[in-house]
Amino acid sequence: MKRFKNIAKYLIFFTLGVFLFWWIYKDLKITELKSALEQVNYSWILLSIMLGMIAQLSRALRWRMLITPLGHYPRKVNLYLSVMVLYLVNLALPRAGEVARCTVVSKYENISVSKLVGTVIIERTADLVMLIIIAIVVFGMNVGLLKNFMNANPELHENAVRLLSLTNILLGFAILAVVVALFFIIRPKSGNKVLLKFLHIKDNFTAGMKTILQMEKKWLFLAHTVFIYLMWLLMLYVVFLAYPPTAHLTLGVGVFTFLMSGLAMIAPVQAGIGPWHFMVIESLFLFGIEKSDGKIFALLAHSSTNLIYLFTGLIALMLIPVVNRSYRPTSVK
Repeated sequence: MKRFKNIAKYLIFFTLGVFLFWWIYKDLKITELKSALEQVNYSWILLSIMLGMIAQLSRALRWRMLITPLGHYPRKVNLYLSVMVLYLVNLALPRAGEVARCTVVSKYENISVSKLVGTVIIERTADLVMLIIIAIVVFGMNVGLLKNFMNANPELHENAVRLLSLTNILLGFAILAVVVALFFIIRPKSGNKVLLKFLHIKDNFTAGMKTILQMEKKWLFLAHTVFIYLMWLLMLYVVFLAYPPTAHLTLGVGVFTFLMSGLAMIAPVQAGIGPWHFMVIESLFLFGIEKSDGKIFALLAHSSTNLIYLFTGLIALMLIPVVNRSYRPTSVK
């Protein structure tokens, strides 16, 4: 029954994503798309792909830093290939890629899946903190831009004013206080699944932060985390340079678009199809890019990234058994 619910959930979100994608692109003509793609400088697309591959290498090395304290020293090639499998699986089932990479490494390195899942939780905690920091900085730097956008759209400004009324702000603080109580004060009963879920998230986050702060090479771990996000950012930004209508945009625009597209990936939709395109198009529109051009840019950036993930993921699946044909894992350094 649980499996059926999960399948139904993925199908519903996938359907909504496909519908949003269709709604965005229903007016785009093939001839218009073909003409736009002929203007693209594909050297920048190739660079974008290379930056993505470098980011995944750094991600594999960072993951190894969390596994070695457990007494296991997996080969870097296995970790790198498993990360590529992660993205391949996520194209079909959102969030399932994390379990898939743990399963791959468990099989070839003889490490329990439960231990590997624990390290992934720590990884995701670091990524969440990084995303929050970027969000605070980006929104802080773009307050003026958002105000100008609101002034140009009076109806949105009025809705925002109503939303940020004193009553709603007080209500928001009250809800925040309740959430804090659920996380740190109330100890849920065994039968209360909602409260148990909140507590489980809090415990994972706290444990993850403690592990990062107490690890021997925490600064190297943090450097990898920053480097990974920098590569992801540049991976998107260089696609700006590949497409003439967006080639003049600054790195600051890239950071804003990167953040908004990252928030879109929270939606449990395969490869973010639909929500990712919507957020990128609307973000670029804030900076004066016509939505017709934004649509083509989003399609170009999203397609190039996920096609390479599909291609490299399939190659990784074929390579893993080959590179491990005569390999015997060891827990001794």
